Amino acid sequence: MAWTLAAVGDIMLDHPVGDSAAFTWLRQTELAFGNLEVPLSVRGYPADKPITFRAEPALAGQLAHMGLDVVSLANNHALDYGVPALLDTLAAVEEAGVAVIGAGETLDAAMRPRVLRAGTLAVGFLAFACTLPAGSAATAQRPGVAPVRVKVSLLPDSAVFDEQPGTSPYVHTAAVEDDVEQAREAIAAARALADMVVVSIHWGVPPGWATPFQGLLADYQQPLAHALIDAGADVVLGHHPHTLHGIETYQGKLICYSLGNFIFHSLAKRRPLVFQRDTPPYKLQHVRPPELAESALFLFTRTARRWELELLPCVIDERGEGHPIGGPPAAVILQRIAAHSAILGTEIRIEGTRGHLATSG
Repeated sequence: MAWTLAAVGDIMLDHPVGDSAAFTWLRQTELAFGNLEVPLSVRGYPADKPITFRAEPALAGQLAHMGLDVVSLANNHALDYGVPALLDTLAAVEEAGVAVIGAGETLDAAMRPRVLRAGTLAVGFLAFACTLPAGSAATAQRPGVAPVRVKVSLLPDSAVFDEQPGTSPYVHTAAVEDDVEQAREAIAAARALADMVVVSIHWGVPPGWATPFQGLLADYQQPLAHALIDAGADVVLGHHPHTLHGIETYQGKLICYSLGNFIFHSLAKRRPLVFQRDTPPYKLQHVRPPELAESALFLFTRTARRWELELLPCVIDERGEGHPIGGPPAAVILQRIAAHSAILGTEIRIEGTRGHLATSG
Protein backbone atom coordinates (compact mmCIF):
# COMPACT_ATOMS: atom_id res chain seq x y z
CA MET A 1 0.00 0.00 0.00
CA ALA A 2 1.33 3.43 -0.98
CA TRP A 3 0.76 6.36 1.36
CA THR A 4 1.94 9.98 1.46
CA LEU A 5 3.32 12.17 4.22
CA ALA A 6 3.36 15.93 3.65
CA ALA A 7 5.94 17.88 5.65
CA VAL A 8 6.48 21.61 6.05
CA GLY A 9 8.96 23.54 8.11
CA ASP A 10 8.72 26.26 10.72
CA ILE A 11 5.32 27.69 11.69
CA MET A 12 5.19 30.91 13.71
CA LEU A 13 1.64 32.27 14.04
CA ASP A 14 0.44 35.54 15.51
CA HIS A 15 -2.89 35.87 13.65
CA PRO A 16 -5.21 33.65 11.55
CA VAL A 17 -3.77 32.51 8.24
CA GLY A 18 -5.13 33.43 4.84
CA ASP A 19 -5.86 30.87 2.14
CA SER A 20 -3.09 28.94 0.38
CA ALA A 21 -3.10 26.18 -2.21
CA ALA A 22 -0.48 24.55 0.01
CA PHE A 23 -3.22 23.74 2.53
CA THR A 24 -5.03 21.68 -0.12
CA TRP A 25 -1.97 19.46 -0.44
CA LEU A 26 -1.72 19.08 3.34
CA ARG A 27 -5.38 18.13 3.63
CA GLN A 28 -5.23 15.59 0.81
CA THR A 29 -2.33 13.52 2.11
CA GLU A 30 -2.78 10.72 4.63
CA LEU A 31 -0.58 12.51 7.20
CA ALA A 32 0.83 16.04 7.42
CA PHE A 33 3.60 17.36 9.71
CA GLY A 34 4.89 20.81 10.69
CA ASN A 35 7.13 22.40 13.34
CA LEU A 36 5.22 24.78 15.64
CA GLU A 37 7.66 27.53 16.55
CA VAL A 38 5.53 29.57 18.96
CA PRO A 39 3.90 28.99 22.38
CA LEU A 40 0.13 29.47 22.34
CA SER A 41 -0.70 31.05 25.69
CA VAL A 42 -1.53 34.29 27.48
CA ARG A 43 0.51 33.28 30.51
CA GLY A 44 4.19 33.51 31.43
CA TYR A 45 7.07 35.96 31.10
CA PRO A 46 9.64 36.25 28.31
CA ALA A 47 12.77 34.15 28.74
CA ASP A 48 16.18 35.81 28.91
CA LYS A 49 17.07 35.28 25.24
CA PRO A 50 17.35 37.52 22.17
CA ILE A 51 14.04 36.59 20.52
CA THR A 52 10.84 35.30 22.13
CA PHE A 53 7.47 34.43 20.58
CA ARG A 54 3.96 34.02 21.98
CA ALA A 55 0.47 33.91 20.43
CA GLU A 56 -3.16 33.39 21.41
CA PRO A 57 -4.22 29.80 22.27
CA ALA A 58 -7.18 30.10 19.87
CA LEU A 59 -4.70 29.98 16.98
CA ALA A 60 -4.23 26.25 17.61
CA GLY A 61 -7.29 25.75 15.43
CA GLN A 62 -5.35 27.20 12.50
CA LEU A 63 -3.07 24.15 12.54
CA ALA A 64 -6.04 21.86 11.94
CA HIS A 65 -7.40 24.32 9.36
CA MET A 66 -4.15 24.00 7.39
CA GLY A 67 -4.54 20.23 7.38
CA LEU A 68 -1.79 19.32 9.83
CA ASP A 69 -2.09 16.07 11.77
CA VAL A 70 1.01 16.31 13.97
CA VAL A 71 3.35 19.11 15.06
CA SER A 72 6.65 19.18 16.90
CA LEU A 73 7.22 21.41 19.91
CA ALA A 74 10.83 20.25 20.29
CA ASN A 75 12.44 23.58 19.43
CA ASN A 76 14.14 26.60 20.98
CA HIS A 77 10.92 28.64 21.25
CA ALA A 78 8.72 26.13 23.09
CA LEU A 79 9.58 27.66 26.47
CA ASP A 80 9.88 31.30 25.40
CA TYR A 81 7.27 32.13 28.07
CA GLY A 82 8.08 29.38 30.54
CA VAL A 83 6.50 26.14 31.65
CA PRO A 84 2.92 27.47 32.06
CA ALA A 85 2.89 28.63 28.43
CA LEU A 86 4.30 25.30 27.25
CA LEU A 87 1.57 23.39 29.10
CA ASP A 88 -1.07 25.72 27.65
CA THR A 89 0.29 25.03 24.17
CA LEU A 90 0.19 21.27 24.65
CA ALA A 91 -3.43 21.48 25.78
CA ALA A 92 -4.56 23.91 23.05
CA VAL A 93 -3.02 21.95 20.17
CA GLU A 94 -4.34 18.60 21.37
CA GLU A 95 -7.79 20.14 21.89
CA ALA A 96 -7.67 21.33 18.27
CA GLY A 97 -7.27 17.71 17.19
CA VAL A 98 -3.57 17.88 16.26
CA ALA A 99 -1.07 15.49 17.84
CA VAL A 100 1.99 16.94 19.62
CA ILE A 101 5.45 15.38 19.74
CA GLY A 102 8.74 16.35 21.36
CA ALA A 103 7.49 18.06 24.53
CA GLY A 104 5.71 17.08 27.72
CA GLU A 105 5.34 17.35 31.46
CA THR A 106 8.27 14.97 31.99
CA LEU A 107 11.17 13.63 29.95
CA ASP A 108 9.32 10.35 29.40
CA ALA A 109 6.31 12.24 28.05
CA ALA A 110 8.49 14.38 25.76
CA MET A 111 10.25 11.29 24.36
CA ARG A 112 7.05 9.28 23.90
CA PRO A 113 6.12 8.45 20.28
CA ARG A 114 2.75 9.31 18.81
CA VAL A 115 1.37 6.65 16.50
CA LEU A 116 -1.00 7.80 13.75
CA ARG A 117 -2.75 5.78 11.08
CA ALA A 118 -2.13 5.99 7.33
CA GLY A 119 -4.72 3.57 6.04
CA THR A 120 -3.79 0.19 7.47
CA LEU A 121 -0.28 1.33 8.44
CA ALA A 122 0.81 2.66 11.82
CA VAL A 123 3.27 5.55 11.60
CA GLY A 124 5.24 6.58 14.68
CA PHE A 125 6.36 10.19 15.14
CA LEU A 126 9.11 11.44 17.47
CA ALA A 127 10.78 14.84 17.88
CA PHE A 128 14.04 16.02 19.43
CA ALA A 129 15.77 19.39 19.80
CA CYS A 130 19.48 20.20 19.71
CA THR A 131 18.66 23.90 20.17
CA LEU A 132 18.24 24.10 23.94
CA PRO A 133 18.01 27.41 25.82
CA ALA A 134 18.81 27.03 29.52
CA GLY A 135 16.12 25.08 31.36
CA SER A 136 14.24 23.98 28.24
CA ALA A 137 15.24 20.30 28.27
CA ALA A 138 12.67 18.07 29.94
CA THR A 139 13.75 15.99 32.95
CA ALA A 140 12.04 13.46 35.18
CA GLN A 141 10.97 16.38 37.42
CA ARG A 142 10.56 19.23 34.89
CA PRO A 143 8.42 19.84 31.79
CA GLY A 144 10.27 20.67 28.62
CA VAL A 145 11.36 19.38 25.23
CA ALA A 146 13.07 16.14 24.24
CA PRO A 147 16.79 16.95 24.18
CA VAL A 148 19.80 15.88 22.17
CA ARG A 149 22.48 18.10 23.64
CA VAL A 150 25.50 19.19 21.63
CA LYS A 151 29.05 19.76 22.89
CA VAL A 152 30.77 22.82 21.43
CA SER A 153 34.48 23.61 21.25
CA LEU A 154 36.26 26.45 19.47
CA LEU A 155 39.42 26.06 17.39
CA PRO A 156 41.27 29.38 17.15
CA ASP A 157 43.49 29.53 14.06
CA SER A 158 46.25 31.96 14.99
CA ALA A 159 47.65 32.06 11.45
CA VAL A 160 44.27 33.18 10.08
CA PHE A 161 43.71 35.58 13.00
CA ASP A 162 47.04 37.28 12.25
CA GLU A 163 46.26 37.61 8.58
CA GLN A 164 42.55 38.41 8.94
CA PRO A 165 41.77 39.89 12.37
CA GLY A 166 38.12 39.55 13.31
CA THR A 167 37.70 36.10 11.75
CA SER A 168 35.54 33.70 13.76
CA PRO A 169 37.14 30.56 15.21
CA TYR A 170 36.18 27.19 13.78
CA VAL A 171 33.32 25.67 15.79
CA HIS A 172 33.55 21.94 16.49
CA THR A 173 30.30 20.25 17.57
CA ALA A 174 29.34 16.72 18.59
CA ALA A 175 26.08 15.32 19.96
CA VAL A 176 26.24 14.07 23.55
CA GLU A 177 26.36 10.27 23.33
CA ASP A 178 24.07 9.68 26.32
CA ASP A 179 21.38 11.76 24.63
CA VAL A 180 21.94 10.00 21.30
CA GLU A 181 21.48 6.66 23.07
CA GLN A 182 18.29 7.99 24.68
CA ALA A 183 17.04 8.94 21.20
CA ARG A 184 17.93 5.47 19.90
CA GLU A 185 15.85 3.90 22.68
CA ALA A 186 12.89 6.16 21.86
CA ILE A 187 13.11 5.17 18.18
CA ALA A 188 13.25 1.49 19.13
CA ALA A 189 10.13 1.98 21.26
CA ALA A 190 8.37 3.65 18.34
CA ARG A 191 9.52 0.90 16.01
CA ALA A 192 7.88 -1.70 18.25
CA LEU A 193 4.53 0.10 17.89
CA ALA A 194 4.62 1.24 14.27
CA ASP A 195 5.35 0.11 10.73
CA MET A 196 7.27 3.32 9.92
CA VAL A 197 9.03 5.90 12.09
CA VAL A 198 9.36 9.60 11.27
CA VAL A 199 11.79 11.67 13.36
CA SER A 200 11.65 15.46 13.59
CA ILE A 201 14.76 17.28 14.80
CA HIS A 202 15.43 20.96 15.49
CA TRP A 203 19.11 21.57 14.73
CA GLY A 204 21.66 23.42 12.66
CA VAL A 205 22.55 27.10 12.35
CA PRO A 206 20.51 29.82 10.60
CA PRO A 207 22.14 32.17 8.08
CA GLY A 208 23.93 35.07 9.68
CA TRP A 209 24.76 32.99 12.74
CA ALA A 210 26.95 30.52 10.85
CA THR A 211 30.37 31.32 9.39
CA PRO A 212 30.26 30.59 5.64
CA PHE A 213 33.59 28.75 5.62
CA GLN A 214 32.08 25.95 7.72
CA GLY A 215 29.33 25.20 5.21
CA LEU A 216 25.60 24.84 5.83
CA LEU A 217 25.78 21.92 8.27
CA ALA A 218 27.34 21.90 11.72
CA ASP A 219 29.79 19.06 12.42
CA TYR A 220 27.33 17.09 14.55
CA GLN A 221 24.41 16.97 12.12
CA GLN A 222 25.35 14.29 9.61
CA PRO A 223 26.66 11.79 12.21
CA LEU A 224 23.53 12.34 14.30
CA ALA A 225 21.25 11.92 11.29
CA HIS A 226 22.94 8.64 10.41
CA ALA A 227 22.61 7.45 14.00
CA LEU A 228 18.86 8.15 13.94
CA ILE A 229 18.46 6.17 10.71
CA ASP A 230 20.62 3.33 12.02
CA ALA A 231 18.37 3.20 15.10
CA GLY A 232 15.29 2.61 12.94
CA ALA A 233 14.03 5.97 11.63
CA ASP A 234 12.67 5.92 8.07
CA VAL A 235 12.59 9.69 7.52
CA VAL A 236 14.41 12.50 9.35
CA LEU A 237 12.82 15.96 9.11
CA GLY A 238 15.16 18.78 10.11
CA HIS A 239 14.34 22.41 10.78
CA HIS A 240 15.59 25.55 12.58
CA PRO A 241 17.85 27.27 10.00
CA HIS A 242 14.75 28.91 8.38
CA THR A 243 16.23 28.23 4.93
CA LEU A 244 16.10 25.16 2.71
CA HIS A 245 19.05 22.79 3.02
CA GLY A 246 19.99 19.61 1.18
CA ILE A 247 18.50 16.13 1.22
CA GLU A 248 20.54 12.98 1.78
CA THR A 249 19.71 9.36 1.04
CA TYR A 250 21.24 6.98 3.57
CA GLN A 251 20.59 3.25 3.88
CA GLY A 252 17.57 3.65 1.60
CA LYS A 253 16.06 6.28 3.92
CA LEU A 254 15.66 10.06 3.59
CA ILE A 255 17.23 12.87 5.63
CA CYS A 256 15.98 16.43 5.01
CA TYR A 257 18.39 18.73 6.80
CA SER A 258 16.13 21.79 6.78
CA LEU A 259 12.55 22.19 5.56
CA GLY A 260 12.78 26.00 5.72
CA ASN A 261 9.91 28.25 6.78
CA PHE A 262 6.25 27.69 5.97
CA ILE A 263 4.16 30.18 7.96
CA PHE A 264 6.26 32.80 9.73
CA HIS A 265 4.26 35.89 10.53
CA SER A 266 7.24 37.68 12.04
CA LEU A 267 8.73 37.72 8.51
CA ALA A 268 5.82 39.79 7.21
CA LYS A 269 6.86 42.61 4.89
CA ARG A 270 8.00 45.79 6.64
CA ARG A 271 7.95 44.07 10.04
CA PRO A 272 11.25 44.74 11.84
CA LEU A 273 13.21 42.08 13.71
CA VAL A 274 13.56 43.17 17.34
CA PHE A 275 16.02 41.77 19.88
CA GLN A 276 15.24 41.99 23.59
CA ARG A 277 18.80 43.03 24.35
CA ASP A 278 21.60 44.80 22.51
CA THR A 279 24.67 43.08 23.97
CA PRO A 280 26.53 41.75 22.02
CA PRO A 281 25.73 44.25 19.24
CA TYR A 282 24.69 41.74 16.56
CA LYS A 283 24.09 43.07 13.04
CA LEU A 284 20.49 42.02 12.56
CA GLN A 285 20.32 42.70 8.84
CA HIS A 286 22.55 39.68 8.24
CA VAL A 287 20.09 37.22 9.79
CA ARG A 288 17.29 38.04 7.32
CA PRO A 289 18.62 37.11 3.86
CA PRO A 290 16.25 36.75 0.89
CA GLU A 291 16.45 32.94 1.17
CA LEU A 292 14.19 33.10 4.24
CA ALA A 293 11.29 33.59 1.81
CA GLU A 294 12.07 30.35 -0.05
CA SER A 295 9.95 27.42 1.07
CA ALA A 296 8.71 24.05 -0.14
CA LEU A 297 6.18 21.33 0.42
CA PHE A 298 7.86 17.96 0.91
CA LEU A 299 5.66 15.06 -0.22
CA PHE A 300 7.01 11.65 0.82
CA THR A 301 5.32 8.64 -0.75
CA ARG A 302 6.11 5.19 0.57
CA THR A 303 5.56 2.38 -1.90
CA ALA A 304 6.10 -1.30 -1.26
CA ARG A 305 9.76 -1.00 -2.26
CA ARG A 306 11.06 2.53 -1.76
CA TRP A 307 10.56 6.14 -0.73
CA GLU A 308 9.72 8.74 -3.35
CA LEU A 309 9.95 12.47 -2.61
CA GLU A 310 8.32 15.28 -4.56
CA LEU A 311 9.27 18.90 -3.87
CA LEU A 312 6.75 21.68 -4.51
CA PRO A 313 8.45 25.10 -4.32
CA CYS A 314 6.70 27.79 -2.29
CA VAL A 315 7.39 31.42 -1.48
CA ILE A 316 6.67 33.31 1.74
CA ASP A 317 4.42 36.23 0.82
CA GLU A 318 4.21 39.70 2.36
CA ARG A 319 1.95 38.28 5.11
CA GLY A 320 4.64 35.78 6.08
CA GLU A 321 2.74 32.79 4.62
CA GLY A 322 3.86 30.12 2.14
CA HIS A 323 2.23 29.62 -1.28
CA PRO A 324 3.16 27.21 -4.10
CA ILE A 325 4.75 28.93 -7.09
CA GLY A 326 5.87 28.14 -10.62
CA GLY A 327 8.04 29.71 -13.30
CA PRO A 328 11.59 30.99 -12.79
CA PRO A 329 11.22 31.56 -9.00
CA ALA A 330 10.35 27.86 -8.56
CA ALA A 331 13.37 26.87 -10.65
CA VAL A 332 15.67 28.95 -8.46
CA ILE A 333 14.42 27.20 -5.31
CA LEU A 334 14.73 23.72 -6.82
CA GLN A 335 18.20 24.42 -8.16
CA ARG A 336 19.31 25.63 -4.73
CA ILE A 337 17.99 22.44 -3.04
CA ALA A 338 19.61 20.34 -5.78
CA ALA A 339 22.98 22.05 -5.30
CA HIS A 340 22.89 21.55 -1.51
CA SER A 341 21.86 17.91 -2.00
CA ALA A 342 24.63 17.23 -4.51
CA ILE A 343 27.19 18.04 -1.80
CA LEU A 344 25.60 15.22 0.21
CA GLY A 345 25.83 12.81 -2.73
CA THR A 346 22.14 13.01 -3.64
CA GLU A 347 20.72 13.88 -7.05
CA ILE A 348 17.46 15.83 -7.26
CA ARG A 349 15.73 15.45 -10.63
CA ILE A 350 14.02 18.67 -11.69
CA GLU A 351 11.03 18.37 -14.02
CA GLY A 352 9.29 21.65 -14.71
CA THR A 353 8.32 23.18 -11.37
CA ARG A 354 8.77 19.99 -9.32
CA GLY A 355 11.76 18.25 -7.81
CA HIS A 356 11.92 14.46 -7.57
CA LEU A 357 13.98 11.92 -5.66
CA ALA A 358 13.58 8.18 -5.14
CA THR A 359 15.57 5.88 -2.86
CA SER A 360 17.08 2.66 -4.14
CA GLY A 361 15.21 0.44 -1.70
